[in-house]
Amino acid sequence: MQEAIYEGRNINLSVLLDEKREIRELKKSSTKGAFSCPYCKETLVIKSGDKRKFHFSHKKSKSCELSIESDKYEEQIKRESKQHSVIKNFIHDELKAQQKVNKELEVEYGFVAKATEKWRYYPDIIVKNVNKEIAITVLTNVTQNRDEKLANQIIKRNTYFKEKGLIPIWFIEKTEQSIDLGRHVIHLWEAELNLAMKTPEDLMWETLLNEITYDQSLFELFDYHHQNTPDSYKVRSLYYIQSKEDSIQFSVRRFIEDRQESPFRAFVLNAGYEISLSTALLTTQTLQLSDPKIETQLRYSFLQEVQQKEKEYVAKQKEIEDARRTELLNKRYDSSKRQVSSKNLLTKSHFRTAILEYIKTCRLRSINADDVAEYLVLNGASNKSYNTGRYKIYSDVCACLDQLVEENVIELSSTGGQRDRTYAVINMTL
Repeated sequence: MQEAIYEGRNINLSVLLDEKREIRELKKSSTKGAFSCPYCKETLVIKSGDKRKFHFSHKKSKSCELSIESDKYEEQIKRESKQHSVIKNFIHDELKAQQKVNKELEVEYGFVAKATEKWRYYPDIIVKNVNKEIAITVLTNVTQNRDEKLANQIIKRNTYFKEKGLIPIWFIEKTEQSIDLGRHVIHLWEAELNLAMKTPEDLMWETLLNEITYDQSLFELFDYHHQNTPDSYKVRSLYYIQSKEDSIQFSVRRFIEDRQESPFRAFVLNAGYEISLSTALLTTQTLQLSDPKIETQLRYSFLQEVQQKEKEYVAKQKEIEDARRTELLNKRYDSSKRQVSSKNLLTKSHFRTAILEYIKTCRLRSINADDVAEYLVLNGASNKSYNTGRYKIYSDVCACLDQLVEENVIELSSTGGQRDRTYAVINMTL
C-alpha cells in the first residue's frame, strides 16, 4: 500500500519521496515504528521487491482488509496525474463539511465504504444521501494514446457502478477541454463522450429546444457543420475540474449530441460557466452540479439568439429570392427583340402552366402579379402596355392567380402599394 499515518497525518509514500527524503532514511524510520496503517493502526514498514515498487507493508501480520482494497484502488488509478489526489481530497473535504450540517449525508472514499464487499472497481468517493448513493470519479491524464482503452474502462466502470445501484458522476481535468465557440463545436475524446451525463438541467434544456418551432434545424440556423439532423435534440453535460492553489473550480459544458464516431464532436450550447466547489457539490437528493439562476439566464439568452438567427435566415432567403428575380428580370430584351410572331405568342390559355413553371423553376416563396406578367412577356406573351407601363395582360394574370388561390397553390398576402397583389406560395409540391 502507498498510504500511511506519519506524524499524526495521512500521507502518501510518493509525497515523502517528492520531498527528497532518502529511501534509506525512510526505511530506518519505518523500523522504528514511525508509520502506521490508517485503517487498522498496525505498524507499517517500507519494502520493495522485483514486481512491486517501494510500498508500505504490515509488520506483524497479513495486510488488513482495507489495505488490500486500498492496493486494488491504487492499481486502478495508477494512470492518473498527481493532481488527481489533490482534486479528490478537495472534493472529499467539501462534502465532509456538508455532512456536519446534513445528518442524512454520508461521505467516504470509495474503497473504504465498500471494502467489505470487495468490489471490482471503486469510485474515488461515495456519497450516500437518504436512500441514494452517488459515485464520484475524477479523471486526469486523458491522452490520445490512452483514449480508446480508457473509453472501454469507463464503460465497464460506469456499468458496474449502476449495477451496484450508484449514480455515477465524472469530473474531467480541465486541460482536456477543446471548444470552438464561434462554430458552436466541442471536440471530444471518446472517453469524454462516454462519461457525459444527463442531469435535470439537461432535461430542461431538451424540453426548451424540442418545443421551439423552427423553419430550419438548429444546426442549420447556426451554420454548424453536421452529418445528420436529429429527430429530437438530446442534451448532455460534462464537468471539467481544475485545481488552483487553495481551491477547486468547476466548469459546466452542455452540448447537443451529434457525431458518435471518431472524430467525436457535438454542438456546444454556450460558453459555459465556472462555479465554486461549494455550489457544484451542494447536495439535496443528488449533487447540484450547476447554478440554477445562471442556467435560466443561459436558456433565455439562447432562445433570443435562436430568434435572431431565424430573422437572419429569413432575410438571407429573401435576398436569394430577390437575386433570382433580378436575374430573371435582367434578361429582359429590348421590345424589338421581344417581338414575336402571332403564332408564337404565349396565349392566355397557357398562363397557368407558365406561372407554375415560374414558381417551380425559381423556387419562389412569394410572387407578385407584376413580376409574373414580366416573366410571361419574356416567355412570349404580348408585351403591349398601358401608358403607366403596366402590361395589358395584367388583368388576365390576376385572374389566373386567383384561380391558383382557389386551388390552394398560393394565397393572397397583400394588395396595393408599389408591389400590387403579392402572393405567398403555400404548396411547393407542384
